[in-house]
Amino acid sequence: SRHLRPQPCLAFPRRNRAGGSSASIWARMPAAKEEEKQDVAEKETEVEAEAKEEEAKPKSSGPAKKSGKKGEEPDPLEEIVKLMEERNFGRAAAALTKLLKKNPDDPVVLHNLGCVYTEQEKWAEAEDTFTAAFESQKKAGRYNDATLFGLGTVLVEQGGMGKLMQAEALFRDCLDRAIAKEEHGIMETYRSFQALGECLGAMKRWGEAVEAYKQGLDMGLRMFAEDHPRNQASRAMVARAERLARLQKYMRIGLWTATAAVPVFCAMMWHYVGGPSPFELIHTLTGYNMSASSAVVATLDLPDDVRAPHGGEF
Repeated sequence: SRHLRPQPCLAFPRRNRAGGSSASIWARMPAAKEEEKQDVAEKETEVEAEAKEEEAKPKSSGPAKKSGKKGEEPDPLEEIVKLMEERNFGRAAAALTKLLKKNPDDPVVLHNLGCVYTEQEKWAEAEDTFTAAFESQKKAGRYNDATLFGLGTVLVEQGGMGKLMQAEALFRDCLDRAIAKEEHGIMETYRSFQALGECLGAMKRWGEAVEAYKQGLDMGLRMFAEDHPRNQASRAMVARAERLARLQKYMRIGLWTATAAVPVFCAMMWHYVGGPSPFELIHTLTGYNMSASSAVVATLDLPDDVRAPHGGEF
């Protein structure tokens, strides 16, 4: 689904606070929404005040001077992100590749190039690029969780048990890091649950996938409207995973029953056709071997003391 694709970024994220638990997320979610609304309202008020101040200033009769912002060169990454938002991935990839020639280890450029390759469904190139971005972030000592998420996404798309197991580990790591951010990582937690469910489903572990999808749906109902498209998609995924989990359970029970029934059926058919019992087979084979040994000894021309050293017969 589209909302599980890795997101572009313009810079490194600030270091996040550690600690916290999933319970604190639910407790602080309404407060976080209210704080966000207050911040937006304050920013709008500040912008309006600045605009009024500019209008109140007397206009100079001299020639207009270029402001510092207008004189500055535009950030190439901002233009590239705009290209990505317009879904012009070919030009975005070319521009990012050009930037990488100047600085091959730029983690932000590498991350965005991995996002472009993901949208172009070039999974192998995206995996290599996200891996290079992660290694560059590792050297700098500053991590972007979106890079781990993007790497896990392309691993799931490629499939194969080895890559899926790596993706599961990455998504669980993303989930732990998102929960540690408390109210600042609510959306990341939601996306990580959804991606983990998709990964577990690809590995046919439907029982675990149901639990991950349900966690994501529970968060979605708290974050979005009841009939939001994401919640509708989550309900569909939960229903599908539950149905496949039941089917998988019945198939396993049937397989185990058939495996146990095969030897029982063979034994019943053997008895039905009148075959000897195992004890009769052992007695017959043992008696046959003893008779054959006596016949062989009788044919040999041996002295009497050798034939029966203890005064008996063979």
